Amino acid sequence: MAHRLLIALFLMACTDAGLEPLPPATPPVTDNLIRISGRVCTEPADISPFPVKLLFVLDQSASLQCTDSNNNRFGAVNQVIDDLYPLPNAFFGFIGFSSWSRKQQFTRNQDEIEPYLDPAQGLGPATDYQGSLASTLQMLEQDMIDSGPAQRARTRYVVVFVSDGMPEPRCRGGCEDDEERCTDGVDSDGDGLVDANDPDCADIDDNSLRPDNLYPFCNTDLPISDGTYVDRGGRCPEYNQPRQILQRVEELRTLELLYSVGEIVLHTVFITSPEEVIAANPRCGDDAAATFGYSAPIARELLSEMARVGGGAFRDVNIHDNDTSFLDFDFTSLRTPYHATAFVAYNENAISTTEGLIPDSDADGLSDAEEFLVGTRSDNPDSDDNDGYSDLFEARYQSNGFDPLDPDIPALRCEDPSDTDGDGIGDCEEAYLGLNERDPDTDGDRILDGVELRRGLDPSEPDADRDPDFDGIINRNEIQGNTNPLIVDGDRFQQQRVRYTLEDQGELPIVNIENGSIEDRRCYDFDVSNLELVVTDQSRDRGRNRLLMHVFGEPLGLSGSQSVIRQGCVEVKYPGEGVKRPTSGVVDLSQAGLGAIRNDLVESLASIRRCLGRDDLIRPDLEDVVEQCLPIRTQVGRVLFHHDELIDLIRRYYQRDLELALPDEPSDIFVPIEIFDPDTHCIRAWEIDRVRELAQIMAEKCQTCAFVAGMTPDSAEQPDGGTTP
Repeated sequence: MAHRLLIALFLMACTDAGLEPLPPATPPVTDNLIRISGRVCTEPADISPFPVKLLFVLDQSASLQCTDSNNNRFGAVNQVIDDLYPLPNAFFGFIGFSSWSRKQQFTRNQDEIEPYLDPAQGLGPATDYQGSLASTLQMLEQDMIDSGPAQRARTRYVVVFVSDGMPEPRCRGGCEDDEERCTDGVDSDGDGLVDANDPDCADIDDNSLRPDNLYPFCNTDLPISDGTYVDRGGRCPEYNQPRQILQRVEELRTLELLYSVGEIVLHTVFITSPEEVIAANPRCGDDAAATFGYSAPIARELLSEMARVGGGAFRDVNIHDNDTSFLDFDFTSLRTPYHATAFVAYNENAISTTEGLIPDSDADGLSDAEEFLVGTRSDNPDSDDNDGYSDLFEARYQSNGFDPLDPDIPALRCEDPSDTDGDGIGDCEEAYLGLNERDPDTDGDRILDGVELRRGLDPSEPDADRDPDFDGIINRNEIQGNTNPLIVDGDRFQQQRVRYTLEDQGELPIVNIENGSIEDRRCYDFDVSNLELVVTDQSRDRGRNRLLMHVFGEPLGLSGSQSVIRQGCVEVKYPGEGVKRPTSGVVDLSQAGLGAIRNDLVESLASIRRCLGRDDLIRPDLEDVVEQCLPIRTQVGRVLFHHDELIDLIRRYYQRDLELALPDEPSDIFVPIEIFDPDTHCIRAWEIDRVRELAQIMAEKCQTCAFVAGMTPDSAEQPDGGTTP
């Protein structure tokens, strides 16, 4: 028994437990800060198919028997409804007005719409603009209240005001300003002045100055029945004056702000017929304008001003032409400019701790030290033969049946490892977590799903305003500051957080790189400073850090809309010992900064052109210089490159005609996150110097290389002393 115990103790002593290798030490950090500046633009204004509520405010005054004797206006309204009715988001309301206002609330019920399309509904004795607009205000406001905030924020109200004449009756304020009361010997307005002694009675014979002569209604003391002249109040009030009418239009537009409505717009239409047509109508005759008390020029001017104040369009229509397309306004689109609601930049190759940042070389969310302890690879985000689940995901959900080291035992097989929405979480992972694989911000809290997963937050729960570590800094600010939302690091946040400036430049004309069209997009000049770098351990390009930037754009006023996210990417290098590329620590992606990069790279070709004596170089000529004049392995900077690698480098930056493969506009650096590809869209700030240095090497070697681009002689000397066969 004792013998066996000794053997056991010996075996225990001989294990390699005490010889287990230690995790790699973190290199010392010096001069590891980067600053990025440039411009980012959101999406072009959205043309949105959200609810459109179309309100026709239709004049039904008696004069229409002269100006529209064929009732063409009804054909125009019918045509609009026929065009829009198939759209399930279109609703129709009506206000018919004369001395009264008849209302039909917004509806899609054909039986409720039909009476307002019937010419036999009748005409009245007045053209009460002010009363009809008061009814419009009441109807729209009640609908907004009934709709609720979410619905009305996505609703476009379009009012179409149609009339053939001036507002009637038009009343001045006061009770002693018509011919009857200025000759009755009574102080009608109680100001102590009677008839001709009252200044209100001056110019009493001029109806343009004293319109009350035309309308006994103006100075009556008799009660007004309900539904008639609905905006009249008080004794002998001013009524239907242009100032009052335009005030009602302004109040209509104010509802948009008051109730946070998607949009309210008022279009106006003046309909009339040629004088000879009206005169030929036996019900009208030559004196129709005088009979009905209107002046076409004044009516046009008022309706045009109403449209201007209402943010809409004015149309002057000869309705006798039988053209029923005059109501063809833009009803179904709601232009909603996108604004930046969040902007964040971070180093995806770094993880924040209380001691600062530590490297995550493969950007999978596990630090290199954690991967060492788990046994996964720090140069591959999916160590177990790409089973569709990242090392972070499988390590975090290992108790649920995943294993980052065994491709045969994921809890759920993954047939397609795609990441449809580009948020950094694969579709299979999103399906397991119950996330939306087509929305990079499932919970709508303006933090990417992938960022939330890596930082230990919940991508299915809007938790941006929470503070799980109770350090007084909410999650949203910790993410923006590149600190850790799950550890108490208030001091680090105060002293070392990433800092931002974002200056709104308004809407600017931007070229769409997909189709060449010009789009108005809201743009912002940004500056991000204090981005920290870490020493990563890639097999190639040690110290590469990928800095990602996201802008969340949302249509203004459309609550509940999904953000459209654009992503930009800058790569820099920090291999340690204070070596940093670019050495300045500044990446300027503004128009001026990009211009400087372009000039440098174009200038770097000048020496090669001079060497070869040609101005018409193309990219294959540069590739020939590499093949013919450079050794098979050439040192550029601190790295030794094979011919093929140098040719790849040339192809990455120069197109065939030697145009630079760089963005034309600063905002082009940001692309929709769903199509982002780091190999294509990242600006490799550290590589620009490498391209420039390669061009210098090519120019030097060209001087001693018997080679002319495009004309390789049979006896051209080779770099190794041989000849071309």
